[in-house]
Amino acid sequence: MVETRQKIINSSITLFNNRGIVNVRLQEIADHVGISVGNLAYHFYSKKAIVIEIELQLESKLSPSLYKKKHFPYFIDFDNHLSNYFFLINNYSFYFLDILELKRAYPKIYSNRQKYILKTIKRNVKWMEKNNEIGKFKKEVFKSQYLNISKNIWLNITFWMTQKEIFNENINEYNFKKKLWSQLIPLFTSKGTMEFNAFILPNLTFNDDDKTNDEIFNKSLKSKHDVSSNTR
Repeated sequence: MVETRQKIINSSITLFNNRGIVNVRLQEIADHVGISVGNLAYHFYSKKAIVIEIELQLESKLSPSLYKKKHFPYFIDFDNHLSNYFFLINNYSFYFLDILELKRAYPKIYSNRQKYILKTIKRNVKWMEKNNEIGKFKKEVFKSQYLNISKNIWLNITFWMTQKEIFNENINEYNFKKKLWSQLIPLFTSKGTMEFNAFILPNLTFNDDDKTNDEIFNKSLKSKHDVSSNTR
């Protein structure tokens, strides 16, 4: 029984990712699993029940990103969070792409999602503030600068799949991380740049075959490092 329930969930995720939540019927899910609609209804009485179960399973994957090592200042910690998000985006793309459909069709589920987003944004702001305290991030130029950057990072995460389609970009984990780290590089002090160069940059440039993006990224970082050196 448990195995069948999980097969239903797995098939639903596949179909939702490919076609969107609103376009998938219970019959299609049952066909994909290889069972009757009656058998499916025994486990899940509606599509909403399936979506709720998916959300519960997804929450168990999201929670470690939110609570583990909360506000830890190391750059590698943030980089590991980005790896987790990339995995989730690719395996649960509908959860990010269909955010407005979730709001319309499943407002309670959307409300839970919204709470998670706000907690994530707040956690990232605390992470930036901590890095400012220990000398790796510059002070905010204006009030709520960290908050605005954190919101922009989350928007990039949420709409990564959309960007990939619009710009026809190579979707790999390293390009994904580069796009997000690029928003933080202007905040680095010389101390922050040193940590980034030592622990983050080598992995990003070594694993990415997009040389054009590499050149732009490295040029931006070198310029930032030169400015930091001249202002010390």
